[in-house]
Amino acid sequence: MSKKRIKQYLMLLTAVGLVAVAAGGGSGTFASFNAQVTNPGNTFASGTLFLHNTNGATTCKSETGALNTIPGTGAGGTDVCATLFSNVNLQGGDTTAHLALNNAGTLAATDLKWDISGCTWGDNFAVTGSHILFGAPPACSAMWVTVQETQSNYTTNVACAAGTTTTPPACDAPDGTYSLASSAPTNLLTVGGVTAPFAAAATRYYVITIHPGVTNDNTLQNRTVTFAMDWNLEQ
Repeated sequence: MSKKRIKQYLMLLTAVGLVAVAAGGGSGTFASFNAQVTNPGNTFASGTLFLHNTNGATTCKSETGALNTIPGTGAGGTDVCATLFSNVNLQGGDTTAHLALNNAGTLAATDLKWDISGCTWGDNFAVTGSHILFGAPPACSAMWVTVQETQSNYTTNVACAAGTTTTPPACDAPDGTYSLASSAPTNLLTVGGVTAPFAAAATRYYVITIHPGVTNDNTLQNRTVTFAMDWNLEQ
């Protein structure tokens, strides 16, 4: 075969190869079908648990309270709850205080817990002008506490929320079951002795009684006892 014929033959083979490549060479692609829909605007959101604490004419609010931190500022709130007990006679027998708690949020709470913190004894110098004390002070566990749930009149009993009861719905006299040393958070109870669910916008009313388990004792003379009561809603 002449060189001319060989050159023509090679050019023909090259042309056939290019056509095969253009045709896909057995590995061509095909268009596919598709369809699409979208669910837009998906969000997750949460409601609020706000606890409002009313004693007399004073109401404090968890959302603006001293324990609240204002987002983005690091600054705490300024709303401080009222003192429940003040300038009472330790030897005067039972002392009571009234408290209304309101779930001011949008969510229902499964229970309401309370605890007592920071119980400390001191002298009554601010009133008596004397630092003279008589022996060691009683233990905080010697100051007994009950929490009685009532209707809004604070006289019609609903349930013994913290304490013992032999004739429900009234609490028995304070007997040391709970005291100023009761620092662990405890569920308050309601009708039937169950934990107190707390619907949004609902209010519960309580009479708190403190009874000195030690009476007519010189160790109480010229003393003060200071403590805090903490209340906590949980979902």
